Amino acid sequence: MNAAAIRQLVISALAGKTDAEDRVYSPRDLSTTEDIYPAILVQTPFDLKNSLGRNAPQFNTVTTVRITGRLQELDDIAEDNGAVKAEESLEQLREQIERAVINSYDLTRQIQQFLQIRSTIGINAAGEGHTAQLLMELDIEYYQGPEEFYPIEADPLQGIDVTIIEPDGTQQVGVTIDLPQ
Repeated sequence: MNAAAIRQLVISALAGKTDAEDRVYSPRDLSTTEDIYPAILVQTPFDLKNSLGRNAPQFNTVTTVRITGRLQELDDIAEDNGAVKAEESLEQLREQIERAVINSYDLTRQIQQFLQIRSTIGINAAGEGHTAQLLMELDIEYYQGPEEFYPIEADPLQGIDVTIIEPDGTQQVGVTIDLPQ
């Protein structure tokens, strides 16, 4: 398990489970356009490893998954309510993201805990409509052991020769096992 695997599990958990439907992107740069809204971007910008001892490389690792949700709402003809609609849509998107990720069996069975979840909402009326952004960070803790850092590279086993040492006067016994290729 590593940050890239965590990111992929989060992407899988989100796909089709929010108002963004299948518009979940990673990796992707941060520029987006209104024709793909609502959209979700997933990144893993921080990774922190806390050692579990001096002898073997074992860590409780915390990967921060940054989820950025973007959408746009327009004012109704009779009302200046685009900002209200944008904030309500972002709150709904935040709820959907939390439920999709926290309830993901594939993710939760491979981690220790969701250490912390932080989110902020921002709305900008500088364009044609009200562009809104949700920034959510999930600190996900999991174990990394020696198997993550020392992959075993060995020559394939060809065969085994065993010799049994018997007391003097006893016939020498031996076994040879050839392994199929």
